[in-house]
Amino acid sequence: MTRTPVFTTGYVICVVLGLADVAGLAGLAMDDPPPTVVVLLGGLFGLVTLAGAVPAWRGHRAGQVTVVGSRVLSAMLAAPAFFVPASAWERLLAAVMIVLSIVGLGLLVSGARQRALAP
Repeated sequence: MTRTPVFTTGYVICVVLGLADVAGLAGLAMDDPPPTVVVLLGGLFGLVTLAGAVPAWRGHRAGQVTVVGSRVLSAMLAAPAFFVPASAWERLLAAVMIVLSIVGLGLLVSGARQRALAP
């Protein structure tokens, strides 16, 4: 099985974002933690991303759909930072996560499509 550089780059971005979501669970130990439900859902979406990453790497469509779905939900979870009272660094972090999610998903889906169309 051949993987295009586009697919690999998108895959790596999505996996790193999944790991960041899981690492975000440490935010519960902060003095002024983010909302618990947001942190727990983010960690759950990160775990789902990582669970789907192995089948996605092997070329299984279900794994790719799992990664894409969990990354979309994770990006949507970051969006409220722009509508509720949040510090500048929290908004910056949310913006970076959303932009990286869009880029990673675009590359992942585009690379998967290229791979599917290849002879």
